Formats: sequence, structure tokens, C-alpha cells
Amino acid sequence: MIRQSTSTISTTWQEFGSALRTWRERHELSLRDLAGRIRWDYSLIAKWEQGKNRPPVEAITALDAELGAGGELVTRALRAAMAESDRLRRGTVQANASTRDEGEDVERRRLMRNAAAVAAVGALAPVLTSLTDALAITRRPLPGASVSRGMIDDWEDAADVHEQRARFDPPAVVLAALAVDYTDMAPHLGRAQPDAVQRDLSHAAARHAALIGGKWFDLGNRREAQRWWAQARQLSERSGDDLLASWLRGWEAGYRLYDQGEDLDSVLLVAGEARRLAGDAPSAPLVAALATEAMILSMVGRHAEAITALRRTEETYERLPSSGGSDQGRTLWYDRTLIYTLAGDAKRAEDARHTAESLYPAGHRTATLLALYGAALHARTDPAEGTRRGLRLLDAIPPERRDTRVISAAHLIIDALPEKARALSSARELRALAVSGRSA
Repeated sequence: MIRQSTSTISTTWQEFGSALRTWRERHELSLRDLAGRIRWDYSLIAKWEQGKNRPPVEAITALDAELGAGGELVTRALRAAMAESDRLRRGTVQANASTRDEGEDVERRRLMRNAAAVAAVGALAPVLTSLTDALAITRRPLPGASVSRGMIDDWEDAADVHEQRARFDPPAVVLAALAVDYTDMAPHLGRAQPDAVQRDLSHAAARHAALIGGKWFDLGNRREAQRWWAQARQLSERSGDDLLASWLRGWEAGYRLYDQGEDLDSVLLVAGEARRLAGDAPSAPLVAALATEAMILSMVGRHAEAITALRRTEETYERLPSSGGSDQGRTLWYDRTLIYTLAGDAKRAEDARHTAESLYPAGHRTATLLALYGAALHARTDPAEGTRRGLRLLDAIPPERRDTRVISAAHLIIDALPEKARALSSARELRALAVSGRSA
């Protein structure tokens, strides 16, 4: 058995339990009442309230949502889980490494996973606070200059890392990491810097701001996404780099086209602005802008125009310098999949999807979207199997990874169904899961 110190570990979980009890009693719910609502046994909830057992992250998020705690329960659980894992890292589990059994190692790994999972959700409240403060700092003129070339290069490198991890990690995890770097940059952005330094600093900050906007969008917070995309636009203008401005505007449009409530005509204007900023010379930002225009056209049902725009995208890609198009080529196979799926061109859509799937590793967000597009295509000819496949795919995705783009892909399956097939039980279940964004 692992010998745990009850002084800190139990205290932090007892604080969580006390808060849980307060919220339950505030709603005048018995343990059995609450258990029925979140589908966990009432005896377990009693132990959580007493601080005797650690609730899993799924229960924590369900409790917070059901009781309308506004993130308080998640944040308290985060503190408890992180305090516990930190004690383990510092060796406060009293066991000799040479005699520690497999069960102890399993327990330690479980605690670390639990802390990370809770952090993915619970970090949002403090992250929002730090980002809001950082945004305010950048708008206050501060005297002096304090940034070095090494710092700017480090932030540019960090943007590369964040961009890569955003393709695999849950949005909340990426957002928390971005908050650290942007908060470091913020004071320097508000100070007077030499022109060249200011341009380079703004370049790095613009990339971070655009990513921050994207992650807020993935998490369903449109207001924060818009604030940070506006910040990215302002910073990219200060950088004086039109290709960067084009890239980030195209990126913004590429996110917004997945918003079920978005005015896609307005998004098409943003993509057009990205294309104009890129100029006429072949470049990765120009290819991205053209591809985004093609996808938006397909989203609004203008399929002939979308395919014409796709052809122009492909021609521009073929004229790219050999060193600048490897990732863009992979992305183009994804674009083709979506455009042909929406147009109902089954053969081209399937060919494109099979090629794209061979280019994206397991766990990549795009691989998940491609699988959902396959279900959408299948739903056109076999509605029952297509919706069941969509249900299996969506239910297998952890809730923290069901971002806005994943939910949009699930809606495509529903939209692909013939009218009569929308009454299928599997279609209704898929619609409910897509609306809630999490497993029922």
C-alpha cells in the first residue's frame, strides 16, 4: 500500500468535498437526488464530500455543470490533484524505490493523469484572468525598453511549438501554455521599443494571439476568440509583415467557417482579405487563403464555385517554392475531402480522404475530422450505419477534445442525412451528443 500523508492530501480534497456539499445543499438536493442527476452512486458522492475518495475528472466536471458552480469545483479539484501529484514528485510518498511494487507505480501514474485531466478543464478560469490582464497591459504605454533578440527568438520558437501541440493536445492545455508565454511578452509590448525590435516583437506576439483566439474558439467561447483575433490583427499590422497578416486572417476564417451560428458571407470576406494581403506571388499564406475561400463556398452550398476555387488553390500550390509547401500539400488533401464530401462527390471525397488519412498520424485533430467526414459520406447512402459510425467516433473522443470543429463535423453527418432518416434513433442520439458536446 502507498502510505499517504493525510495532512496536505486529505485537507485539499476535504476542501473540495466541503465546497461540493455547500453547492449541493444550496440546491436543496439530497445525495440520492444528485446521484440520479449525474449518474454516479450516492455513496461515492458521500465519500467525495468527506474527502475520503478522489473523484474522477468526469465526475468533477459533471458535478460542476449540474450544480452551476461556474468552475469552482473544477478549480478546487485542480488544486487538490496538483498538490497531491506535486507531493509525489517531491518524494512524499514514503516508499523505497527499490522495494516499491507495481501497484504503487500504477497509483502514481493514475494521480498524474488525473491532475493533468483536471488541469485541462480547471485551468480555464485563471487562464482567462491572466490573459485579460496581459491584454490590458499591452495597451498601457510603459516607459523604457527591455526586450532582447534572444527573447524574441525564443517566443517565435514557442509559437512553433504551440502550433504543433495544438494539433494533438486538448484546447485548454494549449491555452494554458500560451498564457504563460503571452503574459511574459505583454509588458514589453506596452513599452517603447526601437522600431525594428517592436516589429519583431509584434510578429511573435501576433502568432500567439491568433493561437489564443483559436483555442478559445475551440472551447466555444466566441467572445474571447474575437477579442484575441482582433489583437492578432493589430499586432500583425504593427509587424509590417503582410504575409503574416494574411496567414493569421486566413487562420481566423479557417476557424470561423466551422461555427454553426456564423454568418459565412462575412467569413468569406475575411478569407478574401487574407488573399489580397498575400498578393499575387505564390506563397503558403496565399494557398491557405484560397483553400479557405473554397471551403467556405462549399459550406454555403456554392459547390461549383468551391471546386473552381479549389482548382485555383491547387495551381497556386504547384507554383510554390519546393521548400515551402510540404505541410500545405498535406492540408490540401484534407480540404479536398471536405469540399467533395459537401458536394456529394463520393468517389473524389473517398480518394482524398484515404490519401489524407495516410498523411496524418493517430491522435492528430485532423485525423479525427477525416473519420467524421467519412461517416458523413456514408450517411448519404446508408443513414443508419453512417449515424452509428458517427456516434461511435464522437463517443470515443474524450470530452475535453470535443472542440468546436469536431462538433461541426458531427453536424455534417446529420446534415448529410435524407429527410426521412433524421427520425432514426441513432440520428437523434448523434444530434443530442453534438448539441451537448459531451457524452450523455
